[in-house]
Amino acid sequence: MINKTAVSLMIAILLIAILCCCSSATFVQATSAAEAATPPTSSSSTSSDHHHHEDESSEQTTISADLSLKDDILQQQNNSGASSNTSSSDETLSNGKTKNKSKRTIQITIPKDYEKFVLKPRVIGEEQKIRIYNAQNTTFYQRKLKNPVLKMWILIVGRKMKNDLPYYTYSAKRFFETAWRRNIQVELMEIQKFDMMVAHDGSNSIMYDGEVIPREEFPDAVLPRLGAHIDYWGLAVVRQLEKLDILVLNGFESLEMTRDKLQTLQQLAKDQIAIPKTMIARFPIDTSIISRHFSFPIILKKSSGSQGKGVLLVQSEDQIKGLGDMLDTTKPMIIQEFIAASKGRDIRAIVLGGKVIGAMMRVAKSGFKSNFHQGGYVKPVKLSNLLEWLAISAAQSVELDFAGVDILIDRDTYKICEINSSPGFEGFELATGVNVPDQLFNYVELKTSIWRKLDKKKKKKKPVLIPVEAEHVVASKPEQKQDIQIDLNGQQL
Repeated sequence: MINKTAVSLMIAILLIAILCCCSSATFVQATSAAEAATPPTSSSSTSSDHHHHEDESSEQTTISADLSLKDDILQQQNNSGASSNTSSSDETLSNGKTKNKSKRTIQITIPKDYEKFVLKPRVIGEEQKIRIYNAQNTTFYQRKLKNPVLKMWILIVGRKMKNDLPYYTYSAKRFFETAWRRNIQVELMEIQKFDMMVAHDGSNSIMYDGEVIPREEFPDAVLPRLGAHIDYWGLAVVRQLEKLDILVLNGFESLEMTRDKLQTLQQLAKDQIAIPKTMIARFPIDTSIISRHFSFPIILKKSSGSQGKGVLLVQSEDQIKGLGDMLDTTKPMIIQEFIAASKGRDIRAIVLGGKVIGAMMRVAKSGFKSNFHQGGYVKPVKLSNLLEWLAISAAQSVELDFAGVDILIDRDTYKICEINSSPGFEGFELATGVNVPDQLFNYVELKTSIWRKLDKKKKKKKPVLIPVEAEHVVASKPEQKQDIQIDLNGQQL
């Protein structure tokens, strides 16, 4: 009797367990189906993506944003017949040439008072963690936080839009928007508006728009984003900021080196890092020297420049003779071996603080230039430990904290082509999903905390003022006495 009761009880428990499992499976299946049928929204990402500030209203609204995914990039090469892109963003997915007809959109939540800035937003990547509001009214990027945790200047080349508002690139907008969400005050500072005073008596200063900036208003850190546009003036401003004990990433010496491609390659060669064979171009060009040391085709490029501009593929001696009359002989140029195995493709790795944060393969649609800004497409690539070491070693060789390292793929080895001190990252973020500004601000927060501790330990030097020795004192000239003439009545003549 006891055995029968126990068996019955066990059977009942087993049936209940089976029913529970079936119900759970049905619930999971139904939930999955419901999720699949529901269009994606940004509600899950909004809470972590937006930080509410005192000067913003708490009222929210939703707007449509373009959704850019990795497969959009790969589809570009198959969409040559697509319609012209009329997006007003400053740097679009395929650089204003073509767009994917099956354009995706997503609803995102924003503070209602953002509507006045005329947003044209994009959300980037499958995980939808990267977004850019892309405000058309660029006063959006001049707002000030009340109590920021960190103050940072980003040095840019000032340009104007048609309505006389400042023009900001994709990267400048991303830096500002990401900083705002982290309660970091970023100010986009136009390099041509700076002035400086160099003196020993406390008036050593930096000025902006003609006004001296008080020391208490100095930023915690400065990030120059001047690229190939950095000149003597820009370097002087960066050097002055360093002399005022402000943390600058990247520093003056590294910027001075990497703005010149030949100087960069000289440093890499000194450190035994593989590079394409390179020589400086002398005008008039002696083709016999080139023929002795290079095989055609060759690369002829400006010693400064970015985004694939100022780069030519020269096929023969006759072609280079013909180019001689058209080239600006006042601008230095370099001649470089053409790595045929890497034609139309290269690897761009971004190095930050001695670490590779991601890498992508850049592939040209046609021709030999693989730059994203020249219409090429990009895809993520996983670097081996050795290739990561190569990228990091190259960045460290030229002392860059933040660098874009371009790697060519030769038949038997990798070679460093160029190192960019101000890398663009629109294509990089689209390919890899890595949030570059977020990574950079993590590094800046760490670096500034160390910098402050070091700064407190520094002993403030007083100006060295040596009294002038007696024999060096210039004696003031004695007043010369003049003869006074008087008349018979005693009056001065």
